[in-house]
Amino acid sequence: MRMDGMNDAIIVGGGPVGLMLALELSLAGADPLVLERFETVDPTIKAGSLNARAADALRRRGVAFAGDDPRATAPLGPRSPRLPGAPQPEPAPFTPPRFAGHVAGMALRPDLVRWDELGRSSDSALVAQQQVQAVLRERLVERGVEVRQGVTVTGVTPHADHVVVHSEAGDLEALWVVGADGGRSTVRKSAGFGFPGLDGVMTGYQALVAGDGLDDVPLGWHITPTGVFRRMPNNLILTAEFDGAPADRTAEITAAELTRAIRAVTGVDATVTAVLSATRFTDNTRAADHYRRGRVLLAGDAAHVHPPFGGQGLSLGMLDATALGWRLGGVIAGRLPERVLEDYEHERRPEAERILDWSRAQVAVMRTDERSRAAGRLVRRLIDTPDGATEMVRVLSGEVVGYGVPGELAGSFAADWAGAPGETGSYFDAAADGAFVLAHRPDAAAPASAVRDGVRVFATADAPASLALVRPDGIIAWAGDDAAGLADALTGFLPER
Repeated sequence: MRMDGMNDAIIVGGGPVGLMLALELSLAGADPLVLERFETVDPTIKAGSLNARAADALRRRGVAFAGDDPRATAPLGPRSPRLPGAPQPEPAPFTPPRFAGHVAGMALRPDLVRWDELGRSSDSALVAQQQVQAVLRERLVERGVEVRQGVTVTGVTPHADHVVVHSEAGDLEALWVVGADGGRSTVRKSAGFGFPGLDGVMTGYQALVAGDGLDDVPLGWHITPTGVFRRMPNNLILTAEFDGAPADRTAEITAAELTRAIRAVTGVDATVTAVLSATRFTDNTRAADHYRRGRVLLAGDAAHVHPPFGGQGLSLGMLDATALGWRLGGVIAGRLPERVLEDYEHERRPEAERILDWSRAQVAVMRTDERSRAAGRLVRRLIDTPDGATEMVRVLSGEVVGYGVPGELAGSFAADWAGAPGETGSYFDAAADGAFVLAHRPDAAAPASAVRDGVRVFATADAPASLALVRPDGIIAWAGDDAAGLADALTGFLPER
């Protein structure tokens, strides 16, 4: 908080997106405040995976996932830098996951995927949303970032030079406010953002249950004449029926309601006797008309909503946070002009629209009418080919995410390039503090103009060009062999004061 009592930024919503944004702002030199309405972490079933690009966002901040590194012994844990010359365990060989994903409830065949072509781009992470929240909370505690739980925000009032946040606990002021408060966002509604899109046509449930006859429900994804379902070995069951959106998504989900849905979609005479966790969803697809109105911005589900098929929602929101964090943090710190915030919407809203189209297409081929089923059979033929299966994994991994940054190599995500001899750690290690990274090949010295605050110089033989400037969110901002071009890029992103 500033000396005048004005907060740098208030983030409304303490889920993974809000917490990730708070971390990015803190690394950029800002002092954010997070307000979360729940007093404890919501245990309800939520996302269970991150695509490769979103998982890399955490890897860049020093978080390891099980399978990343032989030293990682927990689903999430600290990532140790790879120090040259120090004895290190041999990395575990990369083995393709047995589950490649699904398209519209049709499982992809791992044996058809050309994993060598994808490489590490398919390196997604199976991790519960609550675990992501926990590790991010730990990071924020380490950095002294305040997260206030049990605070219900009731609205915001924007002004020319600040925003007032109204809550049941009283009013707060901030230079900037970000709504990361979910699909029913109070911030979005209060600040007057439009939220156009399509209404839902289905009712879905995802529930962890106990009961009788559940073992007779087949494991995996299945399309039936009455809908779609999936069962996991722990009796985590998802059902979807295309009979209209639920009348009340917030109503308590009962065992009787789940029993009816499971029987209707699976044809199995199973009975749910206990509901351990459950959520109700539909397939409405919407994106905010803008991601910024004055000093109020949106991220995550507050900016876009879609059904959970393909597990894209959490990943989309995490990349919102990384794309916004370095920009807003730079503006607050006085390093960047306010106009850079417009690029946040220009980059991220098209990605949301892409995921919305992806979701709509999946629902279209999952519906129970004959036209939809015919389309589904065609999709099945396509994904049962090496080209089709590989392309679908490429989409699911997030490899197709890229921005229209000028330059042949710019606009894509940087891989975790290994350091050249004598270099400490890898690119992810160099990027851990949220700085820009200037990667250069060993035979191309970094020009003196690059040595400035906010830039880490890193030598690697893996760089895609002699010089490559990488933004804090992992996007290659510029790449080439011309030091003059680098100077222009640096001036554009980090103007010298």
